[in-house]
Amino acid sequence: MSNILLGITGCISAYKAASLIREFKKNGDDVKVILTLNGSKFITPLTLRTLSENKVYTSLFDDENEWSTEHITLSRWADILVVAPASANIIGKFASGIADDLLSTTFLSFDKNVIVVPTMNKTMYENKATVENIRVLKERGVFVMEPEEGFLACGEEGKGRFPQIEKIFLLTKRLLFPEEKLKGKRIIITGGGTFERIDPVRVITNLSSGRMALSFAKAAYFNKAEKILFVHGRMDEKPFDFSENIYVESSEHLKNVLEEKVDQYDILIMAAAVTDFKTAYNKEKIKKKEELDIKLFKTEDILKSLKDKRILKIGFALESEKHLESGLKKLKEKNLDYIIINDKENLGKEKGSILIISKDGEKLSIENADKFEIALKVIEWIKF
Repeated sequence: MSNILLGITGCISAYKAASLIREFKKNGDDVKVILTLNGSKFITPLTLRTLSENKVYTSLFDDENEWSTEHITLSRWADILVVAPASANIIGKFASGIADDLLSTTFLSFDKNVIVVPTMNKTMYENKATVENIRVLKERGVFVMEPEEGFLACGEEGKGRFPQIEKIFLLTKRLLFPEEKLKGKRIIITGGGTFERIDPVRVITNLSSGRMALSFAKAAYFNKAEKILFVHGRMDEKPFDFSENIYVESSEHLKNVLEEKVDQYDILIMAAAVTDFKTAYNKEKIKKKEELDIKLFKTEDILKSLKDKRILKIGFALESEKHLESGLKKLKEKNLDYIIINDKENLGKEKGSILIISKDGEKLSIENADKFEIALKVIEWIKF
């Protein structure tokens, strides 16, 4: 739980800040809002007070302020300052050191992490003055989240839209996360299920929601990984917003991507449900029959093919019987540093239980935990 100070400025997307407050509150965070005069034209203090369950601060010299030096008090209280949406006007003030209202004054007195989320017309965003002001803020250590492209309130299309709430939330949580186990590390995570084509419309595949792999991507991001490459097949979830994402179809496609990229990375977490079998491909759709015999061939073992690569390798073993015996066998045969033994009962579920074993024989058991919690505990336990 953290203390979040949220600045809202004059922009049509100010109403979206209400959803951001709800996201923080759902996470157990305490939220206080500084609403600029122009911001109050787009969203009311009453709405923000109701959602945040706190007084909304609108003026530097309000008679109802709790302290005479409100900007200092709020700066000391907050763990992070998030300005979303941030207008071109407030960005210019921040960059120039102007302090003529509560938000700009608080910014100058704030000595912790600041996130600024520019949201405006595309021409305003691309204006040389705005570009320079953003450059100055970045140079001074402010985290500036780029706006998204799309349809704007003015009727034009371009860059300037308020980003997805989840992206702002995740960046905030990353900056507040106390650990940085993966700082300076580059990590590849594979997830989802690959598939092999039988004919133009039929495939052989493995079930996979992709949740475990995505949980590792999120945990790596929180632990300050320098770069995350997420190589994925079919998943129930959308890919992670803060990773480079490459979609693969077959096991061979996945193998080719890894062989091309693996030497540029420090860690490989092989959480993908790679198809174990393939068959000869029929160019035409196979006609419906009472019976159909298909000859299956074993696909190449990707981790075995990478066993001599100088990268820390973490493999997965999804078992339905002889879990420990099968996991230890894979750990040795594939020359892994760690093996995570999973159970078929975990498939598609939010929670699960795993056993992780190192090549030195050390073990960690995690029972009935959220998959993100599992990923965090594994990263904390592993020796990188």
